[in-house]
Amino acid sequence: MGKEKPKVQSILESVFISAIDKLSKADAGRLVGELYIQLDMSTGEIQVYDDQEILLEKNIIFDWADRSEKGLRSYKQPVHFIRVALAGLKSKKVFDNPVFMRPLTILLVDDNFNEIEMIYMLEDVDAVSEGRLMKNLEHELQIFSKKLFADME
Repeated sequence: MGKEKPKVQSILESVFISAIDKLSKADAGRLVGELYIQLDMSTGEIQVYDDQEILLEKNIIFDWADRSEKGLRSYKQPVHFIRVALAGLKSKKVFDNPVFMRPLTILLVDDNFNEIEMIYMLEDVDAVSEGRLMKNLEHELQIFSKKLFADME
């Protein structure tokens, strides 16, 4: 299994890079906030769709085909591999593409595009930092107000 992991990760990364390239070339003014992933565990096929349910890329990962697990359990290992691949792509700044809104949510969906599981979410780092800053400022403002109006209490 250890030898298969880099091969699977490489395939997954290439699927997502190809899908992102297609999004970038498709419509310059469009922003995407969600990507949908469908898995067919009987064939090992992964399909990536944009938020308008347009197929961007697909590929077959033979290591996933005909697994003995059934139902949601069959998705556990493939979802793990997808998460690892997405984290690798994030570190390579692949998702810094201007076509993506924040937060960008990547969802595992069924054939009808009903959500099965959220696989990954990319948030805007500046917004998170700003939120923490505002909490600290609010606390400091409360302390300042108490000191300022101490004689009125």
